[in-house]
Amino acid sequence: MQKTTTLGAALLAGLLSAAPVMADKAPETDNINDVPAGNYTIDPLHSKITWGVDHYGFSHYEGQFADLSGELRLGEEPGNSNLKIQIPLNKVLTGSDLGEHLQGEDFFNSAEYGTATFTSTSIEIDGDNEATITGDLALNGQTHPVEIEAEFNRGGIYAFDEKYHIGFSGEATIKRSDYAINYLLPEDDKQGISDEVTLRIEAEFVPEQTN
Repeated sequence: MQKTTTLGAALLAGLLSAAPVMADKAPETDNINDVPAGNYTIDPLHSKITWGVDHYGFSHYEGQFADLSGELRLGEEPGNSNLKIQIPLNKVLTGSDLGEHLQGEDFFNSAEYGTATFTSTSIEIDGDNEATITGDLALNGQTHPVEIEAEFNRGGIYAFDEKYHIGFSGEATIKRSDYAINYLLPEDDKQGISDEVTLRIEAEFVPEQTN
């Protein structure tokens, strides 16, 4: 599923207690309503954002942001939840030397604004496992609303670390010009790098550890 808006990337607003999720309350499920309410933190090893742009009409060029951090407060009602994710811009992955250029002033300006942040403001449940997550994306000194089409994939014990994991996928589209990233924008009848940026989000969360 994909939905175009003026921004994109999130998940589920309201606060709840920070009680840890116990193993006996952690069911194997593909229904978000069965997942125990509580505080979860992102698993950076299995979470990433893949972005894509049209490159002069020659290709749909993609890169990724990795090493995400953040918290999901999942409410008894999934719509009464909130999410905050930090995206390190100096961790942009391209598989080439373009990463250094992307971190410069032409694009992410990561020396001045090293982190982008998405903070949810509302969640509209569209079905048992689907939601439209609206939030604010702060990037390059600008903040604008984003809308993410999100889907719950699964909750269960991950055999490798024996922790309870919950996983989500999401899609959104943003305009980079909203964030003053105007380098090589198409102009008049000239080709360039598209203003629209597609975002594909994969995120896994584990219960917050309490001491």
